[in-house]
Amino acid sequence: MTVIYTAQSAVPETKTRGVLLPLLVILFLVSYGILTLLVVEQGRTIEAQRSLLREMLKDSTQLASLKDKLARDVAAQSHDKPAARPDQKEAVSGSSPSVVPKPPLRKQDGPVSRRALRKKLPRDRPRTCRMCGGSRG
Repeated sequence: MTVIYTAQSAVPETKTRGVLLPLLVILFLVSYGILTLLVVEQGRTIEAQRSLLREMLKDSTQLASLKDKLARDVAAQSHDKPAARPDQKEAVSGSSPSVVPKPPLRKQDGPVSRRALRKKLPRDRPRTCRMCGGSRG
């Protein structure tokens, strides 16, 4: 058995390069088009996140102002309650025995802090990260 090796002709190589070059150019252009779309979509996503963060900041400042107002109202009520207490005792003593006076509130030195209000708020559910849904510590 005899094996003879011969050199291949150059014609098939030229034909292969001629077919592959336009295909590679088309793939190159398509990939750059997809990359451009990706950049545009990322820009839109970043802008949407920026607007959401601004809304969250507005909500946070509104919540903080409401908590401050609530703390001031609670403090004002606690300062007003001790003055109104003797009137309540006189009104209750003359009324029916089914009416029971409420115990007096503790007198506080100043407005209630945010931290004290947070301690009073119920914690029904664990705190989770809004972005990924995982829990925070």
